[in-house]
Amino acid sequence: MVVGAVWLWWDVRSGLPGVLVGGLPGILLLATGLSNLLWAGDARIFHFMSLGAFLGVLLSFPAAFVFGPAAAGALLLLSTVSFVAAGYLALGQEPVPPGVPEPRMSLGMAARAAEDELSMCTIVLTTWPLTVGKQAARIGRELDEALALFEEKGWLEDPARYHREPPTLEEVKGGDRSHPEDRFEHLTFESLYEPWAEEPGRDRWLSYERNRTAHAWMLKHPGESRPWLVCLHGIRMGSPRPDIAYFRPDYLHRELGLNLLFPVLPIHGPRRVGPVSGDRILSGDAMDSLHTASQVVWDIRRLICWLRNNEDAPAVGVIGHSLGGYAAALLACLEERIDCVLVGNPAVDPSHLFWRNALSLATRYLKTAGVTEEKTGALVRPISPLVLYPRVGHRAIFAGVADRVVPATEAESLWRHWEKPRIVWYQGTHRAFLGTPEGRTLVATALREAGVVAPGTARAVPPREPGG
Repeated sequence: MVVGAVWLWWDVRSGLPGVLVGGLPGILLLATGLSNLLWAGDARIFHFMSLGAFLGVLLSFPAAFVFGPAAAGALLLLSTVSFVAAGYLALGQEPVPPGVPEPRMSLGMAARAAEDELSMCTIVLTTWPLTVGKQAARIGRELDEALALFEEKGWLEDPARYHREPPTLEEVKGGDRSHPEDRFEHLTFESLYEPWAEEPGRDRWLSYERNRTAHAWMLKHPGESRPWLVCLHGIRMGSPRPDIAYFRPDYLHRELGLNLLFPVLPIHGPRRVGPVSGDRILSGDAMDSLHTASQVVWDIRRLICWLRNNEDAPAVGVIGHSLGGYAAALLACLEERIDCVLVGNPAVDPSHLFWRNALSLATRYLKTAGVTEEKTGALVRPISPLVLYPRVGHRAIFAGVADRVVPATEAESLWRHWEKPRIVWYQGTHRAFLGTPEGRTLVATALREAGVVAPGTARAVPPREPGG
């Protein structure tokens, strides 16, 4: 609050140039500071507090030409402190579920938590459509129609019946894109997914032309057949370089000797509907969210069948992080031809995450249209890993105790529902997974026990990489 006031004081002293440089960080920091003082407990406050502090750090450099070097240096320091404070306060106000280790607070931990808050802020601000006006009314109407249909069909009582067996994947087309370190193949195929004929929102979903073509990146060793690991990316991803790099091909592909497949999730990357990859996720549009998850498991089940039949895969594992962790957990409930499932920081309750993080304006319009968290929670039962039961025997979970994108309650809920499989609680936030010794040890151990990699191959776990 004080740092925001200091920014605004220098803005006023410097006239219009000062307002243009420092108005935004000053207003955001003052507003979020006051909000946390008067209405503490709202997780969304820290999204925008971290944004204000981050903008303060960036704009302190051009501020040197407007306010002078001394004032700009002081604002840089104060904005940096505010950024760390945003993470510290966010962690301090988050309840820790029983059985989950307490985050060990430090300056580094607080700064990484603030990075998570900033990431969540960008996701919220780039989510489309804003659920206001006619959009909210349409969502409310579709929700009521879908609940009535699902009740009639018995899909709420027996959620697994909602999902159909996808057809065998016969034709896969290849491409010639390249990665800076490895050659990879760009695979495409027709998804063939369609919502049920009676479902609300069916025509709108089928109108998303680019989403009908499924994409995947593939890293494959030459020679004899090898085990495969299907890697599922997080929200806002879906392009080859970040998708492949995130899952550390130097370790999984080279050292463990696995073939890797990176499916692009629906409405992401080349399949996106709007200007931003995955911008329909966490939008509050109940039917689009339902169809996204349903198509995820449809497409990946077809790919797994293709690996078994066409690539002679002796074993297939699945690993996912964040939104990909949710997809992997859901897949484990519907597909038996998987040897091992590993989920990192899994967002297993997207409906709750929407209501926790969405802009108040959006949730207010939705509630006025009759859309509530209880109703959306009932609708998503057929796509909830916390309702369906797993069919895969080898399962493991990795989660950061200080994760501010997907709170620890998500992983803890899945762990209990899955009858307490192996879980590793990492003293970190959302981004770390395969860059940590703990994450790599968990992956190596789980893959070895499931027979996806040979015991000798997965024994040595590399140390933490610099900056990992």
